[in-house]
Amino acid sequence: EWRELGSPQLILACSTCHSIFAKRLPREKIVSLWEILDRVGLPEAERIAPRTMVSVHDPCTARHEPQIHASVRSLLGKLGFEIDELSLSKEKTECCSFGGLMYFANRDLADEVIRRRIEETSENMLAYCAMCRDCFASAGKPTWHLLDLVFGESGIEAATVKGPDYSQRRENRARLKRSLLRELWDEESPGHEDFPDVTLHIADHVRDLMERRMILVEDLQQVIRWAEKTGNRLVHRETGNYLAHYRPGTVTYWVEYSRAEDGYTVHNAYTHRMEIVEEIKR
Repeated sequence: EWRELGSPQLILACSTCHSIFAKRLPREKIVSLWEILDRVGLPEAERIAPRTMVSVHDPCTARHEPQIHASVRSLLGKLGFEIDELSLSKEKTECCSFGGLMYFANRDLADEVIRRRIEETSENMLAYCAMCRDCFASAGKPTWHLLDLVFGESGIEAATVKGPDYSQRRENRARLKRSLLRELWDEESPGHEDFPDVTLHIADHVRDLMERRMILVEDLQQVIRWAEKTGNRLVHRETGNYLAHYRPGTVTYWVEYSRAEDGYTVHNAYTHRMEIVEEIKR
């Protein structure tokens, strides 16, 4: 489809996208958003010149892109920021912990990588990769994404807010797909139910647990809907909480929950890949 359009120049904001497209398509067709903004100027936005020092974290997928390093730093200068360079930056930058999906494969190691990186500087940080930014902010390090600053969000709130969790990322992608299909192609999303009609109340500590265990809200909705429909659940005699499991695919999901006025409260959740074979004895 890109070639049918006459192979126009691709403008990429994501450094991973940039590295992938650069390998697959002619290099002269690829340019980063940061180079474009540095060349044509910043969009109009209400900005307060912060006169603040920041340390720039370059994503590992932009390690060999000096033109991107230069454009990012040039933009920061135009935005009123001074730069305290990390000892390992640009072509020597370190991974944020998301590379190679370390964040999912070995969470303890990922936490250590994040801790080591953010302790390299006492300044707030600036990233231009969404995953880098969210990894550092999740550990309590104030970190802006460059687009926050471009569009005027230079307050500390934009630097400290945590990124979306595992479920929210999934929901954001599904919403984006639906809106693009509807607005650009006049199509409706394929007919599967993205979000089962089950309202869940989930405390922050339980959401953190779900994030570490890679459990989606949608997964828990399926379990509870199945348990309520079939009655296939256990009841704790003292708390009255229910415990139920469901295996929609290769993974079995378990949820401890209780009923609320307008839905269900989730108390715990975990998952495994064992298949539970149930046998009814008469």
